[in-house]
Amino acid sequence: MTDAGRAALFLVVAWLLLAVALLARQGILLGYLVAAVPGSTVVLALRALARQQRAPSILDRPDQPRLPERYRVADDLQQPITAVIEAAEAEA
Repeated sequence: MTDAGRAALFLVVAWLLLAVALLARQGILLGYLVAAVPGSTVVLALRALARQQRAPSILDRPDQPRLPERYRVADDLQQPITAVIEAAEAEA
């Protein structure tokens, strides 16, 4: 991390700590936490779910061996059954 990045991070953390101190001083920190924590939890859970759903399948990894031709032909629903049978017989 560069010096500018560290300075920016320090500035953000300092502002957040100042905001928390001001909320505590005014006596509304507990109310803020009661409202913010469940909302933040929901947002984080939804982001984690979206990230998990968008992740590539473990079956699509490039280091995995390719499926045999008969399986690839059988998985393609647009292929006629005769092509599936021919691919299976050719490999047998």
